[in-house]
Amino acid sequence: MSDTRLAEELGSITLFRNLPPTALARLAEGARRVAPPDGAPLFAQGDASDAVYAVLEGRGRVRVGAPDTAAKRLMVEIFRTGDIFGEIGVLDGAARSADALVMGDVKLARITAAAFLETAETEPALGLALARMLSARLRRTFGLLQDATFAPLEVRLARQVIYLLKTDSVKTERGVRLAARFRQGDLADLLGATTRSIISILNAWRGSNLVAYDTEKAFLFVLDEAGLVAVAAGPRDGT
Repeated sequence: MSDTRLAEELGSITLFRNLPPTALARLAEGARRVAPPDGAPLFAQGDASDAVYAVLEGRGRVRVGAPDTAAKRLMVEIFRTGDIFGEIGVLDGAARSADALVMGDVKLARITAAAFLETAETEPALGLALARMLSARLRRTFGLLQDATFAPLEVRLARQVIYLLKTDSVKTERGVRLAARFRQGDLADLLGATTRSIISILNAWRGSNLVAYDTEKAFLFVLDEAGLVAVAAGPRDGT
């Protein structure tokens, strides 16, 4: 029997917004709600790709990334309310390409691979939405690869902070704050860098009043967005 409430919740997910009620009901039949605790792993790199996850609600986030043999990590993306993740392995039938870890309070819908694929095969609107979403993610991945090849670490960090600021931020009296908590090590993971190098850059930015960082709560405040945009533009020729 279909869960009407879950079908309505799935209709609020960006990828599913243009689906008819019958398709949402079919997805809901193959889905269940999950509310993992903070820090819980959802899947690991190499696991079977048996489900797609949709972020229904919550103040938390889901971090997707990959470790290496030296215990460093690369944070690929942060997913929040309205996003889906885990679709790559479901679409190509291969194993998980990354780990997924819960950060904070978040409620998810776990949609079985069979239900997701059946809906994708019968609903052209979902296929088009998937193509657009994957195209946007591919563009971002290409941009990150280009930055990793050509841009200095400070420029790359500035661009990541601005990206996060545009996608998920909170206005406060102190300045615009990244909505999610980011430890200095998390920021390093976003760039495949060392924590020490990120601390050095943040200290320089704090000295220039570009940002403020609450080390206890792991909140980053942007005090001078225009100044940070100038950093993100990179050094000018001859400087």
